[in-house]
Amino acid sequence: MTFAWWHIIILLLPMLPTFWSIWHIWNHAFETMQRKVAWLALVVLLPVLGGLIYIFFGRRQAMPLNTI
Repeated sequence: MTFAWWHIIILLLPMLPTFWSIWHIWNHAFETMQRKVAWLALVVLLPVLGGLIYIFFGRRQAMPLNTI
């Protein structure tokens, strides 16, 4: 069996929500640091599912860093 470049894309595709969520959490502020850490822990400990949960429910709680 040969390993093609598109195999890598298929393997990484489900991880995109996780990578984007980690980037978004890191670059935005939350009401408290505990909330930020909790979202980050959820996304890291439940990779694909945590990323999707953050996109649908946590993204609205984030504020741009310059509004602190």
